[in-house]
Amino acid sequence: MGDIPKVRKVTGARKAAILLITLGADVAADIVKNLPDQYIQKIGVEISNIHKVGTRERREILQEFIEVNKGQDIVLQGGMDFAKSLLNGALGNQRANKILEGIKYDTCTKLFMAARKAEPEQILSCIQGESTQTIAIILSHLQPDKAAVVLSEIPDDIKHEVSLKIGGTSSISPNIIKAIDEAVTNKLSKLGQRDLEKSGGVDSLIDILSNVDRKTEKSIIKYIEENNIELAEEIKASMFVFDDIVRLEDTAIQRILKEVNVKDIAYALKGASNDVSNAIYRNQSQRAAAALKEEIELLGKTKVSQVEESQQNIVNIIRKLEEIGEITLTRGSDEEFVL
Repeated sequence: MGDIPKVRKVTGARKAAILLITLGADVAADIVKNLPDQYIQKIGVEISNIHKVGTRERREILQEFIEVNKGQDIVLQGGMDFAKSLLNGALGNQRANKILEGIKYDTCTKLFMAARKAEPEQILSCIQGESTQTIAIILSHLQPDKAAVVLSEIPDDIKHEVSLKIGGTSSISPNIIKAIDEAVTNKLSKLGQRDLEKSGGVDSLIDILSNVDRKTEKSIIKYIEENNIELAEEIKASMFVFDDIVRLEDTAIQRILKEVNVKDIAYALKGASNDVSNAIYRNQSQRAAAALKEEIELLGKTKVSQVEESQQNIVNIIRKLEEIGEITLTRGSDEEFVL
């Protein structure tokens, strides 16, 4: 049978993964919904790691499909996209997302373990003198909050180029990723540490931008707009920013206002458009709206940094409410946000 593994050497999770890939997402979803979460996650890890399944391997593992597959040279696609489609169909978005996070963690943490355990200061030392492409790959494998700290600390000209490359990276040779991982691990071992993770693309950049301060976020997006307008539009379409409040349903705004500090609202509206201000005022009682306007007037001259910080605080609350299922946001289109 050549280099195709025999059935007895294949794990149960891999057998199940290949079976589900063969059946397709719709049929597989009906099977998966009846499995415990821990089994789903194990199978999901296998699916995300399977990029192609040839006919001969399917025959080895799925003997009951021999007649169906005979004579066909079919190559089926697995991968994270299939895993996501399968789990969403079977379990619904909320449960699927939780399991997918576990899958991503299990698959990603096999690489760059040293950098993921390192402190941001150590990462900064490690990337000194490296190309912007190498830095982009390293940051896209870090936890988003750690990558955000590192990105905020590097010089603006490098920061902008690195962000552009993170957003523009979709696939990189595994050999290159492995080589960078090994080089970083060696560097960090000399600094007295170890840990790292993933590979780039728009999602990685969005995760990082969601964790940096508002000033850094605006600076990076502005730079990307000037150099790659399509990438900038894709990023903005996937991120919720303060000005997007005007797209929210009134009931969502009312829910948000219950969580927001009045001082933050006042500072945030100090630098907001009339549309955003009106969206806030119309969802307050007359007394509360009048009090807020008075609070804004009392602020007087306000630093831009304070306005941006308060706007970011409100955006963080909105994102947190979305995380816990209080509101659901549909970003980047003219459609209304759905509660």
